[in-house]
Parts: sequence; C-alpha cells; structure tokens
Amino acid sequence: MADFDGQGHLLSLKVMRVSRPGLASAWEPFYSSSSSFSARSTASILSLQGKTPLPGHPKTLRDLSHASEFLTLPAAFGAIQLGETFSSCLCVNNEANTDIEGVNIKVEMQTANSKVLLAEAGGTADRRKLAVGDVLEVVVHHEVKELGQHVLACTVSYRLPPGFRHTPPGPVAEGASDPNLQGFRKYYKFVVTNPLSVKTKVHLPRSPLALLDPVEREKVFLEVHIQNTTQEPMWFERIDFDCAEGWTATDMNQVRSGTNDSAESTPLFSGSVALMQPQATRQYIYVLLPTTIPTFLAPAQPGSVISLGRLDISWRTYFGEPGRLLTAMLTRRIPGPPPPPPIQPSPQQPASAIPPYLQRGGTPSSPRLHSPQLPPSRSASPGPHRPASPFRNRPAVPVPRPQSPAGSIANVAAPAAQSLIGLQHTSDVRVDLVTTRKIQEPVHIYDPFTIEFKLTVSASAPRDIQNQTVSIVVQHLRPSRASGAAEASSVTDSDRELVGGFSASPHTRSTVNVPDRLLVTLPSAQINSGGNLLQPLLPPPHFGIADQTRDAKVKGCTFVGPSSLALEPIKLCTPVQSREDIHPTRIEGSRQFELTFMALQTGYICAGGLRILLIDHELSDTEASVHRVVKEPETLREYDVVGEVWVGS
Repeated sequence: MADFDGQGHLLSLKVMRVSRPGLASAWEPFYSSSSSFSARSTASILSLQGKTPLPGHPKTLRDLSHASEFLTLPAAFGAIQLGETFSSCLCVNNEANTDIEGVNIKVEMQTANSKVLLAEAGGTADRRKLAVGDVLEVVVHHEVKELGQHVLACTVSYRLPPGFRHTPPGPVAEGASDPNLQGFRKYYKFVVTNPLSVKTKVHLPRSPLALLDPVEREKVFLEVHIQNTTQEPMWFERIDFDCAEGWTATDMNQVRSGTNDSAESTPLFSGSVALMQPQATRQYIYVLLPTTIPTFLAPAQPGSVISLGRLDISWRTYFGEPGRLLTAMLTRRIPGPPPPPPIQPSPQQPASAIPPYLQRGGTPSSPRLHSPQLPPSRSASPGPHRPASPFRNRPAVPVPRPQSPAGSIANVAAPAAQSLIGLQHTSDVRVDLVTTRKIQEPVHIYDPFTIEFKLTVSASAPRDIQNQTVSIVVQHLRPSRASGAAEASSVTDSDRELVGGFSASPHTRSTVNVPDRLLVTLPSAQINSGGNLLQPLLPPPHFGIADQTRDAKVKGCTFVGPSSLALEPIKLCTPVQSREDIHPTRIEGSRQFELTFMALQTGYICAGGLRILLIDHELSDTEASVHRVVKEPETLREYDVVGEVWVGS
C-alpha cells in the first residue's frame, strides 16, 4: 500500500504494510527410487521424512506445497482479519533541494465507532529538520477489534523554507495561522473480515436420574462450533472459556493419559490434527455449573437471557503470525415470551384552556331543528313500581308447594362466613424432590432395592404469619387398569409364593398382576360421630392421563409396601427479619424418606411414578390462632420416573 502526495508539495508520503514473508513456491520432483536423490531430499531442512512415514501424510513438505528454501515478500496488501495486529511503516521523504523544518506526521485509525491516535512524530516545537533526501520513518501497530471498513488517516505538516515564493497547492495544515505552515492529508481504506465463525448450542440434562440429582440438574452443557473462514490454515494456541459471574466451567476437550486425577491431560486437537484447514469446523464442549447450588429448584423466567461467558481464542498462521479474538458474551435464552414491561402510570393531562362555561357538558342540549331524535317513550308503559300494586309487598321467599319435586335455591342456607385470615391467605406451597443416595450395589430381579429421597417444601411468608405446618403425602402411581388390561398376564407359582398373603385354590388360576397384588391402598375415609373428616380421601393411585410410552417404561418395576406414605408434618418458621421486610419472601423446609421398589424384569428399568399431595396447611398468626387454608388433598407435582437401574438376572 503506497501513495505519494500531489505535485507541488516539498514532501512525499509512502505507507507500507509490515507483514511476514512467505515461502517461495518451486516444484521439484521427489525421487524415491534413487538413493542419492533420496538422501538429498532427506537432508533438506524442509523435509519431514523420518524412519517411520507419517500415516496418510506426505513425507516431505515439498510434496505438500512445493515450497522452496527462499522467502518472498507479499505482492499485494493482503487481507486483514479481526483479532490480528495491523502494522504499518510510514515514510516521509524530503524531495526538495533544501532542508525542511517543522516536519510533523500524525497517524489515526478511524472506524465507524471510534477514532484512535496511533502515532505523532516531529512538530514545530522542537524545530524538527528534515535534510535533503532524508526520510522520517514511523512504525505503528494497532490491534483490530472491530469488523467493517477501517481508514488509516495520515496528516503531514511542515514549514516552508525562508524565501520560498511559490505556495504549494492543497489545504493548509489544520489550525495554522501562519501562511508558511503547509500540509496535506492521505487516507488509506481497508476492510476487516471475520476469521472465525463461532456458533453455540446449549444443552440441559433430560434424563430422569439427572433431573432428580441436585447437582446434575444444574449443569449446562455448552457446545461451541468454530469454523476457519480464512483461506489459510491456522493453529490454535489457546482456547479458554471465561465464565460469567456465578458460573464455573470444566473443559471437556482434554484427553487424560491415565484414570487417576493426577494424570496429565493433552488437548483433543493435537499432533497431526493440530492444524485447522480452511473452511474446516471443530466442536468443543464445556460443562458449566453454578458456584452456589440452590436448595430449591427455581425455574428461570420465560423469555429471560442468562449470561454464560466469553471465549478467548488465540491462534497463529504462517510464520507464527499471531491473532487473538475475544467473543461477545455467550448467552442462554429461556424459551417463552419475554416478560411484560412494567406498567407505567399514565401522565396527567394538562388543564384545559377553554373556560368551563364553554366546555361541553354532560347535560343534553335542547333539540335542534330537523335533527333526528329518538321516539318518545309510551305514556302507558308501567314505571318501576306502582304504589297501589297488590304485589308490591309480596315476600321474597316463594311459598312451598306440596307437589313441587324440589325446593328453590333460595331455601338453601348460605355458607358460614370464613375467618379473615382464610380469605386473605391461600396455599402457595411448592415442592422439590431430589435423590440423596444413588444405588451402588447390583440389583437383581425380584430383589427389593431402596431409594432415598429428600423433599423440600417452599411457601410464601406473609408478614402477619409466624409459623406454618405443611402435611405431605407421597403416593405411588401405577398405570390405570384399563390401559394395562390388555397386557395382564397370569401369576406363576413363584410369583404367588413371592407375594404371600394372597391364598388361592390350587385348582383356580389367578389373573391378577404382581404389581396389583403388591398394591396396598389406604383405608377409606374415616368420619367421627360428629360428621367431621378425620382422614382425607386420597385420589386413586393411577396416572390421570394415559400414556403408552410412560407405561412401557415403568412396567418393569413395582413398589413394595403401601401405595401412600404420610410424611411427618414440616414446620416452617418465618424469621424475624422477614416479618419486617416489605417484599414477600419464601421459607423452606425439608424431609427425608425412603421408598422400596422391586424389579420384575432384567435389563434397564425405570422406577415410578410418584405423586406429591398436600393434605393440610396450617397458618399460625401472631395471636397464636390456627387457620387452615386447604380443605381437600391437592396435587402439587407428579413424577413419571424417579429412578433408573440396571437389573441383572
């Protein structure tokens, strides 16, 4: 990139890009049959030939690119990529036959968003003198951080020699009040392109076993696709993922040489695949985990955007030309519509300048001539009531008739008024179920195994509520009998001995499944002498919606024991600081329990399902009065699968 100033100026400017040379190309045959030529090829400094040939690769670099031992300078300006360092050499030449004083050069890099001063040399203050034929050289470096068009702006100013009568054409130097101070400007434009194409994809855990693990369900798997969009191969020197605040990342692109933790790890793309060819694509994976694991699973708001981190990529091209790129913030977008914007109060309208007596009033004006009007109401129409009407004093309750099949709804007594706290507060209970211990020992068919769970309860803490008591029932779920009737099979003698407690005649054949035999439902609802419900009536232990895929997963495992398990009441106490807080807060409590299952077939099976029921929710205010906000069992959550095991024979 070179250019001279226009004719008439005493100085000239030349701008050159500083770039690394390349290897001169000269094809030379490879003589594999001649021992003398083969020895010469092996002794070449560009030879990659060794005792063992490279699998799938040429033996010499000369065969790959026809490169020779000579270096050549680039013939064109070349391409500038994002992340590279632009280097340029600027030369100011004195082509006059006299010395020039006050020589000054100013170099700026201008983009659409910024203007950066790269260098400024010389000046009138130190009376910089440029002798005849002398050259003022300035080398500038600029790290390219923006895409699009860039402009290298060069401004050269100098002072005319004494006695010089001819004024050179062109603009005078900026801010010059002295007519002897002259100057000119030159602009060099070039376009910066993107060397890499970075695309991301976010994956979340989906397996039932991972969703019930408090740590595994919080992991975010970030898949990164990097493509080389240049026309030259590149070698990645470093690819680091800088996490956003609140995250920790694990690089899964390393290969360990051993199984222990102290084993050394090497990059996945190394050795013969370290060089990334043009238009090639690589995939990288990073596992992100929050620094603080929440005790209660709180789903993200639909439409929100979560920041994950940035990629810091460093690479080198021909002759070690460095490049560095820091990507924008990689995010994860929660599916769903974005949250609505906050409602802003409407601005008050200014007072009207029209006097009140001229404003349009609400009273109807007098009718205008020839204007359409509504027809007048009939004078014979009855009014709202007639004073002498015999039906005016008729009672509101109708007289019961002896032949009427049913009474009027007006005879039904109105329900008693509820307490004030029952009207103000409703049940706002959320549950979260996780497994506390994984199944380590092998599981065999018809052998019971136990899974430990932890149930966390979260409820809102109103300011006027001091304590809360939540009663939870865990209910096993099985496919409905209507959907499983087609797959019902008879029970063998071994199954009959295993279940026990169900005697059958040796001459009769039972058609009840083993899961149905192990199903022990709760007794019916108990009612005391006063008619009050002592034990709530639970829904049937079956899935509410028929799903053949889900039923096929859980048919190989059944539960052992009662179909429902009542947990001990969970007490939630509102902290003192939460009572004084204006904003509503939530309090949590947990309870651990165990469930026993039994495998009915070998191979991979799923244990499930499970239903979490809210039986009772008591609120205690500051006056030590207890109020219940739940009148009947409420289903909080259902789980199709709560465990995955491999069953041996």
